[in-house]
Amino acid sequence: MIDFPKRRIMTAALAATVAFAVGALAPGAGWAEDGYPTRPITMLIGYAAGGQTDLVGRGAARVLSQELGVPVNVVNRPGSGGLVATQALQRTQPDGYTILFQGHSVVNADPFLVAQADFVPDDFEYAGMITAFQLGLATQRDAPYDTLAEFVEWARENPGFVYGSLGPGARLYMEAIAEAEGLQANIIPLQGGGDMVNALLGRQVVLAYSGGLHYRYPDELKTIATTTTYRHPSAPDVETINEQGYPLGMDTRTTLILPRGTPRPILERLSNALAAAQTDEEFLRMTASADIPVMYLDLDQAAEEVHQSYETNLAIFAAAGIEPR
Repeated sequence: MIDFPKRRIMTAALAATVAFAVGALAPGAGWAEDGYPTRPITMLIGYAAGGQTDLVGRGAARVLSQELGVPVNVVNRPGSGGLVATQALQRTQPDGYTILFQGHSVVNADPFLVAQADFVPDDFEYAGMITAFQLGLATQRDAPYDTLAEFVEWARENPGFVYGSLGPGARLYMEAIAEAEGLQANIIPLQGGGDMVNALLGRQVVLAYSGGLHYRYPDELKTIATTTTYRHPSAPDVETINEQGYPLGMDTRTTLILPRGTPRPILERLSNALAAAQTDEEFLRMTASADIPVMYLDLDQAAEEVHQSYETNLAIFAAAGIEPR
């Protein structure tokens, strides 16, 4: 069991929620009635092409395009685990024509880990969530460890091992374990799920944080711990990181994120369009083939999930002795 050092942590102040009454919106008041959208939409994705977020995002973009009647063009903006794309979103107009498809960990976890993530949940709007990540620590199928305890024993005999991280939040797991167990770890950044899988298959890393894409390679890769609070449908016998003595479990879902101030009628239009993915045969075939659970939440449920998980993660980081950056 980890014995985390206790340090004082300052609770990040949440910005006040800005309410937008439809009748009070300036030129945007008639947007929904005028038939939003009337031109192509840009969907930013914060990881490189080929990973799970990109895979699901492109599937969601196709569904949104069908439902909304306009092209939804995917633009990959990889960097810092989605932070680059999130900052780009902040600089856009709240008109519904630039959206971000990203795991909500960029909002509920990264602000505690990265100085540049100087935002809180109320700095954005949320139009819904569509899939959950089977987040976990993955390795090669023939690795001589099947649990974290076995990995720690191996790592003590192999100092300087290489761990692959998909972003600041992914670093937390290995940094916390290494500090608690006195391990010497080298952590390298990876730009997306495709990069992560290649690093594992190419044996460039002995362990990597995965969003779940590794489950597509059952003969080559395995999970030694889920980093969610629940066991994975794809590996029900693998214990969570909490069950294995490290209280670090956090969940994340793919989310449609928009700039603060986006009118509610636009959020509702996007949320209703995203809901169609639940029954879209092509989308369901894609997610099933990649072992990705479909768990839709509408705009209000998504906002509630973001805020609740932010508070939950705040407590986890406090227990781990991590102060806001």
